[in-house]
Amino acid sequence: MPLSMVWPADLTLLIGFLASAGVAAAFTWVHVRLSGRLAHFAPADDFHEARVALSGGVGIWLAFLLVMVFARVGTATTWLIVGSSVAMVGVGLWDDLRPLRPQHKLLLQLIVSTGAVAAGLRFDMPGLEVLGVPLSILWLIGMANAFNLIDNMDGLAAGIAALSAIFLGVQAWTLGSLSLAACVVAFAGAYAGFLPFNFKPARIFMGDCGAMGAGYFLGAVSIAGSWRDMSNLLLVVVIPVLILVVPIFNMLFVIVTRRLSGVRVSGGRADHINYRLVAHGLSERRSVVLIYALSAGCGVLALAYNRLGSMMLVALASIVTIAFLYFGVFLYQASVRKFYADFSVEQDAPVDLTKLPFAQYWWRLFQVLTDVILVSSGYFVAYWIRFEGVLPAAQERNFILTLPYLIVIKTAVFSGFGLYGSYWRYVGVRDLLKIVQAVGLSAAAFAAGVVLIRPEFFSRSVFVVDAIVTLMLIGGSRVLLRMLREFILVSRSGDSLIRTIIVGAGDSGELMLRIARQYDQLRLNVVGFVDDDPNKGKVTIYGVRVLGPTDALSRICREQRPELAIIAIPSAPGARIGEIAAICRDADVACKIMSFQLSDVDAGAPPRDVEYRAGVLLAPRGPSD
Repeated sequence: MPLSMVWPADLTLLIGFLASAGVAAAFTWVHVRLSGRLAHFAPADDFHEARVALSGGVGIWLAFLLVMVFARVGTATTWLIVGSSVAMVGVGLWDDLRPLRPQHKLLLQLIVSTGAVAAGLRFDMPGLEVLGVPLSILWLIGMANAFNLIDNMDGLAAGIAALSAIFLGVQAWTLGSLSLAACVVAFAGAYAGFLPFNFKPARIFMGDCGAMGAGYFLGAVSIAGSWRDMSNLLLVVVIPVLILVVPIFNMLFVIVTRRLSGVRVSGGRADHINYRLVAHGLSERRSVVLIYALSAGCGVLALAYNRLGSMMLVALASIVTIAFLYFGVFLYQASVRKFYADFSVEQDAPVDLTKLPFAQYWWRLFQVLTDVILVSSGYFVAYWIRFEGVLPAAQERNFILTLPYLIVIKTAVFSGFGLYGSYWRYVGVRDLLKIVQAVGLSAAAFAAGVVLIRPEFFSRSVFVVDAIVTLMLIGGSRVLLRMLREFILVSRSGDSLIRTIIVGAGDSGELMLRIARQYDQLRLNVVGFVDDDPNKGKVTIYGVRVLGPTDALSRICREQRPELAIIAIPSAPGARIGEIAAICRDADVACKIMSFQLSDVDAGAPPRDVEYRAGVLLAPRGPSD
């Protein structure tokens, strides 16, 4: 008797998840224990000290199939998905045991995907059936390879597969397809059971069989029968893309960036979004967890469809797309040359973006286009908020009528304020004030334009809500790169950083903290300030606490165990600096003094041999100082 006829639906899903996770964990444990006899290991690399077993996807899929057979919840569509996914697992296992050439692997993927589509697994596109078949084939192959690409760091692909499956399962359940939901949740359990053995430090890899099987299965589920009941064709694409956004984004990102870097698309290896985060300074674990959070956030947004409505979901999805585009720009700023060298990646001459035709205009054009999308989406969000999620027909007509004027007026005002000529990486308070002024003036100009058009029943409160939403979106897009950089810098792994305290919490100390965070090559991890001003006791500067006065420096050194103390008190007399240096010497803490020096340049004299970094001279103060 099927489990769905014995227990309630929610309990059935939970039991299926737990059973699949337990069986997969047991099979994976056995696989790890027998890996020495099987002698099937991944090639050695710099990220794993011990040998790591390969093809752990076999245990995952054996556990998943065992639970499916026992639970007996499958339908014809469900078993078509599972059966064709097993065939894709077989292709991946073949590649694990005897590596296939890329063209041969692609041919086998094409055969499996075409067979499933011919059997009825395809996007349901009434009136566009001719497009439904090739799009379905491309989607299935693309998702198989997207997960294969993202399977490059401990715990990443398995965790994303489990998360994506949970969201797809919940979506199927809410749409009334219990059998498909039970199947997908059991799949999520199998990958969740494997994850403890795969998270850093990994003892086993899933291999191509686990990665390609996961991508194909999730791609197949996303176009299965539960979505055919949706009347909005666009949502048939938007919801699966939101749930599977991380592997899709990673695949597109590596294709573009490898072309720009002069690397073969099939040979980049360690230049995926997670390795770019590592190159920015995050640890492997934190990079994986951050990507988990991105996947979960987009999954929650997809599940909110029933409450938000189709147009609101599309508007928010557009905003998320812009955020991912800027996230990609941030990731591309990280250098992965070291990873290319570690993995012996062949690299031709990279594309010099500054030499492209009209290179100076591409970034500004990108900014304008993204602002158009943000302004349009924000305008609809304002309507949605004003009318509490239900737009009357008259207001929908007003939105369509006034949207072109809104786009022209706001982009023109933004351009007039110079919003498309600033470097967002260094956005500051003045830039934000300029954004506030531009948004305010554009809102006033738009209101004047609407008065001239005189649409019927136009709600004047939309002006206010739209101005607030626009300020959040435009301001947020400008500070996003800066926020990402600050987040990465304060979240860097401290293992290889120098624990540092700054003596002086004034302007010089604040400058020193910003320099320490901005320049990775200094490798400084500021753990606190020391300052004699009683008004600064226990306050924080950019999240770093003032630990106490200089009289307590000995105790602070014992408690915080710093390796370096930087004196940032320009007005301190030499005797006081000597006392601080003596305390640091007794505590076995290196001591340096921060000084900013502007020197005249003598064309005939050789450059001074000093350690000069980021405009700050880090050197002991000599007698002449």
